[in-house]
Amino acid sequence: MKRLILFTLLIAVVVMNATAQNRSINFEQTKEWKKIVKKAKKEKKLIFVDCYTSWCGPCKMLAKDVFTNDKVADFFNANFVNAKFDMEKEADGVVLKKQFGVNFFPTLVFVDPTSGEVLHRMVGAGSPEWLIAGGKLAIDPDNNLRSMVKRYENGERDGEFIRDYAGVLFSAYTRDEAARVACEYLDLLPVDSLVMRENWQMIKRVVSDPLCPLLKRVMAEREKFYATIGRKEVDAKLEKVIYNAVDKLTGWSPKKKKAFDEKGNQELINYLMSIDFYAAPAGLAGLYTAAYVREGDFRGMLNKMDEVFSYNLFRNGAELPYFRDNIRLLGNSEDKALVEEGIQRIDRFMVQDTKPLDKSNLMRVKAFLQKKIGDSAGAEASTKAAENYLREMRNKK
Repeated sequence: MKRLILFTLLIAVVVMNATAQNRSINFEQTKEWKKIVKKAKKEKKLIFVDCYTSWCGPCKMLAKDVFTNDKVADFFNANFVNAKFDMEKEADGVVLKKQFGVNFFPTLVFVDPTSGEVLHRMVGAGSPEWLIAGGKLAIDPDNNLRSMVKRYENGERDGEFIRDYAGVLFSAYTRDEAARVACEYLDLLPVDSLVMRENWQMIKRVVSDPLCPLLKRVMAEREKFYATIGRKEVDAKLEKVIYNAVDKLTGWSPKKKKAFDEKGNQELINYLMSIDFYAAPAGLAGLYTAAYVREGDFRGMLNKMDEVFSYNLFRNGAELPYFRDNIRLLGNSEDKALVEEGIQRIDRFMVQDTKPLDKSNLMRVKAFLQKKIGDSAGAEASTKAAENYLREMRNKK
């Protein structure tokens, strides 16, 4: 009998623990916004809205791994009326997408049911702690996004507030405004203040234009930043902003129905030519090669790539994305011989690259080009090879 009682108690504990670890945000079942607003008014709570789409990977990650976290569930169920809408398929979701100004997915908004105003906004997917921190800001009448906007408009400019405000703007995906606010404050500071950890973290997170005066100062006086922050971290930031700016210009296509930014392209070229920094030559290589692509001169593109590689310009593995992204563009060429040459170049490049993930990506580009010239069997073999390299990478972990 004692064994039976002990066994029963053990089963009960296991069931209780399993239940305790599977709580989730209780989203309203109704898809009628009016009913959700009415309930929130009655309970005197804000409305938390998960704005998602069926195709959005990060949306699915939030639903699977974050909304089902016990601490997240307890906090959101206690403090909000929770709703979720497919912004493309559900009738009220389509209306709310426009009403809330949702342009990216996932977007998480916190709404005042009385005024209908969005008090706080977060874009993207993060950890349970990230979401709870955002929820706490949303219910803080002094520090949610709407309140911070008003505080800024009223002239508040102390450093702690600016750092918090820029971070909230960045999380809301108003990245340009976050950078503007940060730079307006930081531009006035001497370099000895800029190298302080709290100010450097703001630069590192929200300022991304290498041509802005602030980052030009960091570049020009980087030795002072090295002394306080460390060379590796400072160089990584400067490298990243240069390559991102280059990628934005080299990624242009007529399909985007927007004129190429000739002025911005030349300004970046002039700046990269004026600085002595290891990422500058690689950035210039990308910009010069892209000029041939815009003209549809793919033979010129391949010749420029040969010239670039002869100079040994790249560091930190930058040669791989330069090669991969340009070779893929041969898919826009109608010259079968050039495409075949590109495929041969991939095979030669594969010999020098050893990382399974990189090889997988190159094989997918090869498969893409093989399809372009009608080599279905070759494309299938390359696709299988790409999958094998991914499997090899997983097995090494």
